[in-house]
Amino acid sequence: MYSMNPVFSAYFESLGVKPRNLVYSDFTTEEMYKEGAKRGSIDPCFPSKICIPHVHNLIHTHHKKKPLDVIFFPMIDCLPTDLVGAQANRSCPTVATTPASVKAAFIKEGDLFAEMGIEFLDTFVNFTEPLLFERQMFEQFKDLLGLSKEENSRACAEGMKALGVFYASLRADGRQILDVLEAEERIGVVLLGRPYHNDPGVCHEILAEFQTLGYPVLTQDSLPTDDDTLEQLFGDDVRRGVISHPMDVSDAWKNSYSENTTRKVWAAKFAARHPNLVALELSSFKCGHDAPIYTVVEEVVQDSGTPYFCFKDIDENKPTGSIKIRIETIHYFLTRYREDMVRKGEKRVELETELRDYEEDLRRQFAAPLQIADVVPSPVDDVVEEDVAIGV
Repeated sequence: MYSMNPVFSAYFESLGVKPRNLVYSDFTTEEMYKEGAKRGSIDPCFPSKICIPHVHNLIHTHHKKKPLDVIFFPMIDCLPTDLVGAQANRSCPTVATTPASVKAAFIKEGDLFAEMGIEFLDTFVNFTEPLLFERQMFEQFKDLLGLSKEENSRACAEGMKALGVFYASLRADGRQILDVLEAEERIGVVLLGRPYHNDPGVCHEILAEFQTLGYPVLTQDSLPTDDDTLEQLFGDDVRRGVISHPMDVSDAWKNSYSENTTRKVWAAKFAARHPNLVALELSSFKCGHDAPIYTVVEEVVQDSGTPYFCFKDIDENKPTGSIKIRIETIHYFLTRYREDMVRKGEKRVELETELRDYEEDLRRQFAAPLQIADVVPSPVDDVVEEDVAIGV
């Protein structure tokens, strides 16, 4: 939902569902997890495990406040992409099939959804095939919402349009942040993670801690992709034939089947090339897609001399003390790093000024008219001959 919700919210709103009737579960908290995790019978990654508590939150908190008719938890098979040359753009299979395991948790010992008068929909959708996506949504909602094919098609188009507007807005904000960082010679943090790491409970508020210390955090989806920025960072690589396009990661990662994995590698390349950015990698425990690229991401960033930090194996345990100590240590390092960056910048400006002054001085010298003095030879009679003995 942190990456694809605009499609679904615009789909429902364009069909007449009022925005106030689109109810979302709360942000992840320790209390939510403890209350709802008792139904879980498997032990996948933390982002997958918290989905049962989120549905529990919808049923036992939001449903009591305002009765719900439907809980919509789609199984997303593949994701839209603007990356170039990737092998595929699949979503994580664990995340994609989590809605099915969540449904089983609430109907195994009795159908709690039926008891509450709620219909649970774990619709299977493919975003990369528009016509298939339309058919999947139509088959799911034609009877529930009384849809015609034309209404459904228009709603799907509105959903994809809203997604484009959403990402354009994020990237415009990202470009504005980069402009400020460059002008003020400050440091920003690029989050190398997955969409669910936007949830403060999933990332243990690590991002909020960095922002409190004055470091803007740019997610992968907010990195600007305008022509000027891409030319500045990737233009030389394209001209040398290292990559075919600024959005190509084939030079660093060949097994580009997972969309969010490939996007993380691209974001690492982005951070490595921008002088005002450092990289922060977050990964959840048991993430099978992150594990193969740990070394790839680290080498891409560190080989450029860019600072790289990581919090890996994030799970339901929140070691608040150790997290704060690590962030304070990183803050201390980045403070010194920025001081060095500013000092080098001042030296560079000073050197450029000296070179410019020297160049102007040379131009003035060569531009001045050439002065040639008249030389009057001495009379021949005045020449004094001398006897010179030369030994060979």
